[in-house]
Amino acid sequence: MVSHMKNKTVLISVIVCTYNRASLLKNCLRSLEKQTASKKIYEVIVVDNNSNDNTPQIVKDFSKGQLNIRGVAENKQGLSYARNRGWREAKGKYIAYIDDDAEAEQDWVEQIMVFIEKNPKINVFGGPYGRFALKPFPNWLPENCFTLNLGNKEKALNFKNEWISGSNMIFNKILFYKYGGFKTDLGMKGSKILYGEETEFLLRLKKIGEPIYYVPKIRVKHLVAERKLNLWWLLKSDYLHNFSYSLLKKPKFNFLRGAVSFILALLLIPIYLIDFKKGVIKRRLYYGLSSIFLSLGQMAGSIYNLRIKLFNK
Repeated sequence: MVSHMKNKTVLISVIVCTYNRASLLKNCLRSLEKQTASKKIYEVIVVDNNSNDNTPQIVKDFSKGQLNIRGVAENKQGLSYARNRGWREAKGKYIAYIDDDAEAEQDWVEQIMVFIEKNPKINVFGGPYGRFALKPFPNWLPENCFTLNLGNKEKALNFKNEWISGSNMIFNKILFYKYGGFKTDLGMKGSKILYGEETEFLLRLKKIGEPIYYVPKIRVKHLVAERKLNLWWLLKSDYLHNFSYSLLKKPKFNFLRGAVSFILALLLIPIYLIDFKKGVIKRRLYYGLSSIFLSLGQMAGSIYNLRIKLFNK
């Protein structure tokens, strides 16, 4: 066992940001309660972002007899506000984020500690996530959809096509004090879907030369809600992902690339549909339409970014 286990001091602060998802929060906290690591080594902070369900009662119930679970309220609406409140409230040296609809593997905290012991100079890292649902996945859904798996080896990310997820990411707290937290104009705000706040922060750290690692043994599983097992939801999510990420890049480059991608995607749709296997046509359709929605999101984000740039001068 790692040396921090002997010291019995809080090393890791696990942050769970939540908004009106009390039933899902239960499963997440239950998984954090059953960790193999000593409860004296890590704490769990639930940041309630203006929930009007029974979230406060859920947190209260879990905190009874559990000295390492506590709740705080963040009144400014938005996931970025909640995440920033979390690291400011933390006692630990390291901040580990997990979504309220995710479940940590039993050795999640312990594997985080093992990596820290072996790599004390690495300040940012994260791991893979699998998927689970309360109903069978449709046969047209791609197998890698709603998952992240970058292989079985620890490695530094190249950030061209490799990322860590907001549902399984860990930071040395000193980085927040040195470089600021998550941008509050990005990310979810209540029921409004938007992405990109963790990506922006990771890109900021990467730009200043901070290595960011992928650790395959630090694993979580993410719930795929029934409403997400829908072609339209997936396409809308693709659009919003690229809209969000386009806000982080140069407008002109993104718009031109998005326009070219859009035209190519339209031309390629007939090719995606050429498959006579049962249950595969809808998947092919998703691949074709996904390219179009990603391109549209990219162009819309670029136009929005350019408009802000022009009219704010």
